[in-house]
Amino acid sequence: MKQFITVLTTAAILAATCAKAQMPYKVTVQNQAYTPLAGATTINDTTAWTDSTSYVVPLGFNFKMGTKTINKLNLLEMSGISTDTTGTVAAFNFLGTSIVDRGIVGGKSKSPIRYTISGTAGSRIFKLELFNAGFMDELNTHSTLNDSVNLQVWLYEGTDVVEMRYGSAKITQLTDYFTLGGPLVGYTSNLNVEDQSFDKLYLLKGSPTAPTIDSATMSSTIFPYLTSFPASGTVYRFALKSTGIAAFKEAENIKVFPTVCTDKVNVANKGTKEMAYQLLSLSGSVLAKGTVTAGTNTIDVSIAPAGMYVLTLIDGDAAASYKLIKQ
Repeated sequence: MKQFITVLTTAAILAATCAKAQMPYKVTVQNQAYTPLAGATTINDTTAWTDSTSYVVPLGFNFKMGTKTINKLNLLEMSGISTDTTGTVAAFNFLGTSIVDRGIVGGKSKSPIRYTISGTAGSRIFKLELFNAGFMDELNTHSTLNDSVNLQVWLYEGTDVVEMRYGSAKITQLTDYFTLGGPLVGYTSNLNVEDQSFDKLYLLKGSPTAPTIDSATMSSTIFPYLTSFPASGTVYRFALKSTGIAAFKEAENIKVFPTVCTDKVNVANKGTKEMAYQLLSLSGSVLAKGTVTAGTNTIDVSIAPAGMYVLTLIDGDAAASYKLIKQ
């Protein structure tokens, strides 16, 4: 996707978990030999593509991405996948930079985009590959297309697992291509395709072999990235959580702001469900409680001394907590 982000974590945390756990996916890192797709269907035929190209690919089965169920995949601007090409979407970022067909100068593709569907009904795997892709910034800055990247995205029917698989890459100008310092790999909730605004961006941070997860919002000032490009054979596996934030059904509808406040904090509820809230000190004392309804709710925190607090929203047996700093 476009490098639409300009921000880092305003932490949103779950009760009894760390701030980085609000992401609806559990991420694990694996290492498996990268194998280019064989017998695949080529999406772009022989036409060279650019970073402004978008493709819609049939999955062959229903798949849940975030809270949305799809049967086709959208490859947006050659740096991510999403549930649709317009409106508000759930999306995965696998690069965070603009790539281009290495045959763009001659007009005939040297970087096929291709896919396969394997397995039996109920447990099929959709595999999408960007093969031998070049970097737009190399073309724009150096008028060359010598560097390249190979990667695949796998979607698993039945489990709704997303895997990002990285193959061989030649990257001689890392900071030219990744101006923030490194690749942006992760999940975006409620991304508006038209204006590139979003609710929350969850990104892998640090070493590609043992990354942590950090988050960014539209109000943040820095955001996380991988410190180098993943080595060939690196697999990032995103599995939807069955507990925690995944059980909190209204999570995608909630926005808490500002998280650094003086006397008031707002809870914007885009859903219709009424929820209870509690304002807690770090020792667990309840300073305030009440309910939030649809629309924007204002909570008075003026009674609390300066310090750190947790605002917990409760939906039935599930809860989500958001860290606040009172000045």
